[in-house]
Parts: sequence; C-alpha cells; structure tokens
Amino acid sequence: MAAASPLPLWKRLAWFVAIWALSIVALGSIATLLRFWLRT
Repeated sequence: MAAASPLPLWKRLAWFVAIWALSIVALGSIATLLRFWLRT
C-alpha cells in the first residue's frame, strides 16, 4: 500500500525524533518510578 503522496523528508524525520523522544521519556519515567518503588 504505497501512499499517493509520501510525506516530505523533514516531516518523516520530525515524526522519528518525536517518537524517539517520547520513548526516552517513557523509559526514564518508568525507571524513576521503579527506583522510588524499590527504595521504599
């Protein structure tokens, strides 16, 4: 299923960076929660 008009490169890169940053934030918050939970 090829898109009729593929997104420009900057939009694809922006999506990639946004998803990467969100995954880093999610992993960081899970690690912080685990650290607080294991400390108590």
